[in-house]
Amino acid sequence: MPRNRFEILLRMWHFADNAACPPGDRLQKIQILISYLVSKYQKFYIPSETVCIDETMVLFRGRLKFCQYIKGKKHTFGIKIFMLCANGSYTYNMKIYCGKESENDGVSVADKVVLGLMNNLLDSGRTLFTDNWYTSVGLARKLATRGTHLVGTLRSNRKYNPKNVIIASLNRG
Repeated sequence: MPRNRFEILLRMWHFADNAACPPGDRLQKIQILISYLVSKYQKFYIPSETVCIDETMVLFRGRLKFCQYIKGKKHTFGIKIFMLCANGSYTYNMKIYCGKESENDGVSVADKVVLGLMNNLLDSGRTLFTDNWYTSVGLARKLATRGTHLVGTLRSNRKYNPKNVIIASLNRG
């Protein structure tokens, strides 16, 4: 395909009507595509007992208001995506980070991400593995009431950690 034809097609390739996009929703133009992909991910695979939540960076060098910098990632600049993965690194659900989110009703951003991604898998006896950004005692309690176990590293400086958990010493091995 000639380059000029490709550029014309790319210019006309839209997923949503520009006039109908509400202000403030940064993903409105591609939300239809993302929802379609997630529905297909969930339709063709049922995760086993263990699932994992982590974030990934998609390399992006353009200009976006929600472009992120994360020092330890392979691609340090890009679009941050929260992903719920099953065995074999299969993506079951995802959420694109579009900028600063606020805490509502005492629910942290990490708790909202976990509960949002796990919505279809709660109450089924699964075990969720997370890193220290997501793990908290409050989240573990919320998931336990919904029949889901949480395994992760707990930061000692987290809000609302019980004192006996912070001062407890664990044996190696």
